[in-house]
Amino acid sequence: MGAGFAGMAAAIELQERRHEVLLLERRGVLGGRATSFPDAATGEDVDNGTHLMIAGYEATLDLVRRAGASDLLLVQDHLRIDYRDDRGWTSLDCPPLPAPWHLLAGLVPLRLPWRSRWDAVRLGLSARVGRVPRDITLAEWFRRTRQSPTTRRLLWDPLATAILNETPERAAAVLFREVFREAFLRRRDAARLVFLRAGYGRLHERLAAYFRGRGGLLRRRALVESIEIDGGRVQAVHYTQRAETRNEIRRGASDRPERVEADGVVAAVPWSALPSLVPEPLRAERPFADAAHLRGSAIVSIELWLDRVVVDRPMAGLRDTEVEWVFDKGRLYGREGAPQHLAFIVSAAERAVPRPNAELAAAAEAALRRYFPAMAEARVVRSLVLREPEATFSCDPEAEALRPGPGTPVRGLVLAGDWTATGLPATIEGAVRSGRTAARLLDAR
Repeated sequence: MGAGFAGMAAAIELQERRHEVLLLERRGVLGGRATSFPDAATGEDVDNGTHLMIAGYEATLDLVRRAGASDLLLVQDHLRIDYRDDRGWTSLDCPPLPAPWHLLAGLVPLRLPWRSRWDAVRLGLSARVGRVPRDITLAEWFRRTRQSPTTRRLLWDPLATAILNETPERAAAVLFREVFREAFLRRRDAARLVFLRAGYGRLHERLAAYFRGRGGLLRRRALVESIEIDGGRVQAVHYTQRAETRNEIRRGASDRPERVEADGVVAAVPWSALPSLVPEPLRAERPFADAAHLRGSAIVSIELWLDRVVVDRPMAGLRDTEVEWVFDKGRLYGREGAPQHLAFIVSAAERAVPRPNAELAAAAEAALRRYFPAMAEARVVRSLVLREPEATFSCDPEAEALRPGPGTPVRGLVLAGDWTATGLPATIEGAVRSGRTAARLLDAR
């Protein structure tokens, strides 16, 4: 149930273990909280939030390779992140040295006070050999490792907020530590950024084609109503099948109730949707009650199309602005020149969600006019604002105690999703790992 990264990974894993698999997705598009759609005016893919991967996402990249979709990936030769501020460009540029020396060398060209470089060394040592910072916030861990306010502002806070989709004052330190270790301390090439040459919806269509090509059955616009449980064991899934094809939608086909018997169910649905799918008595038990207590964290994406090229690289961090990152989607998709399609991201965007579209678009435009001289003559020809109020779960220390593993007290029912206990924040890699883990547990049982 659910055709996001977790559900797709679980479905493919079970299918490759020779099970008959039915994949149910409530929407017409695949991908869950990491999908895309063609813009009505330009036809260009628009993601529901720009999602980044890194080369250390081994489970995700393996899934993409097995599905024959590696041609959609654009992988950096080495990690390089360009930042823009009032003094111009500066870069985190990591040379091909063994980890973690590549990171230390990469900090040299980045415009930072020397105190901040020592701060980074101290944090790296703590992440590598120090005590695991359990049950504390990231801000507290920064205090314990003596990270200065300047180091946080210029280096850690923008990076951590983008990775965790939560502010350091609320996020669990242990999650940032694990990402830091996986990206920077284990392999020198793990932190290389991986972009897509198209929207995430297209990647999911390729994964779905692989799934269907091996005999899997996919039902879109299938709204799961409940999981039928009897004697402590899964018996069936009840769902409403809405008009699925364009032809059915055009002729106004009626919704029809469906019941499909199942030996096993992978619930790869959002945490907020899980409790209502099981019978009432189970909702007060773990893990269903724990899922009901998790909270969401928002992401706001602002898409601008300009009448000329203003930003001359595929991605940039914008220091000291409301919008932390800008991506040249046109360039990433293989198109250069005007109109330039830029995507801006506001993570942990609780305060941004209620703001009017025009105000958010103006904030993105103001950042461009502040840092890019070419913007003086440029004109915004189209804007689009997307809000994902529950883009990820809010990864505070309390949530770490609530995140469930894949198993449940119901025989034949397992859980998957980036919000489960993966040891990672809400990332694509966490979702894929959870899907595989859930599938293997179900297969073993």
